[in-house]
Amino acid sequence: MRALLLHHPYSYPRFEQDFVDRVAELPEFDVATADLTALDAGVLSASDRPVTLSQYDAVIVFVAFRRLRAAPTLAWGDFTGLRVLMDHDIIQNYSTIFDATLVGGWPRVFRRHRFDSMLTSGRAIAGRLADDGIAADWVPKGFEPARFPTRSGRRSGIATYGSAYTCRQVAERALHDARIPLTRLDTTAYLRLGARLNQFLGCLAISSDVELPLDQLASLKRGGAREVPMRPGLEPMAKLFEGAGAGCCPIVDAMDDLEPLGFRDGETCLTFRSHAELVEKLRGAINAPATLQAMGTAAATLARAQHTWAHRAQALRDVITTRLQRGSLRTDGRP
Repeated sequence: MRALLLHHPYSYPRFEQDFVDRVAELPEFDVATADLTALDAGVLSASDRPVTLSQYDAVIVFVAFRRLRAAPTLAWGDFTGLRVLMDHDIIQNYSTIFDATLVGGWPRVFRRHRFDSMLTSGRAIAGRLADDGIAADWVPKGFEPARFPTRSGRRSGIATYGSAYTCRQVAERALHDARIPLTRLDTTAYLRLGARLNQFLGCLAISSDVELPLDQLASLKRGGAREVPMRPGLEPMAKLFEGAGAGCCPIVDAMDDLEPLGFRDGETCLTFRSHAELVEKLRGAINAPATLQAMGTAAATLARAQHTWAHRAQALRDVITTRLQRGSLRTDGRP
């Protein structure tokens, strides 16, 4: 099997670059930075060298969705292998956690560009794609151990970081209202994030959906955050694995993906299904720091054993090999 991974250019260090670097270490893969100017014209090419698509069994396109959405239909030329759309943001096809205007957008772009299969970072998302008639595979997000070392010694407090999505704002306000200590980390460069997280006992890793109509979201700034209705999200974000890798106990909404990933409430994470439950569990946890630290240590062991980007690179290789062996679900009549 020979595969080409064409990825988005990275102008500063990001976790995706660590993933791509681990894929590049596998002998079955060539990795190249996509030429975005060519992509905008519907052409798949690398920015730094010529590539001949027909020499590969599979081509994996891993670029920002907005570029694919705007691009004209991709010209595959004489390439007859497996065409894979890989994206870490397909959750937005089914959730308003980020941008409600993107809901339902991925299947249309997938079909217009004549991909064969989609590769998503959510198990539940892969199931929904399959229900929508799209061949889908699951490779979760992960973390890079060298970036997120586990430091022994005294820790204290709970950290939160990342984009201030509505679900995170509500959860943070519920904790603040209950006077539960919480530290929001200022924007921190990826290469320094692990050292910051090493100071804390726990880390919020929230991906929940707030269950209010869009026209009522403005009202969230008023009233008690603890009573705001929510449901567990559709997939864990990278911060679940980053926090765990750094030895923080992940505090996470009770997503279905957690169990197959090995994260279990009270052992390797603390889970919640309502903001009231989040408040009560954290109130108890901060009064039992040794227990919280033990869960963080167990989470770090699990993360290093199963959830590094090297594991994800191998999982990518396995799902592509399997799909090639059994034949992809063609969407454009090709044999």
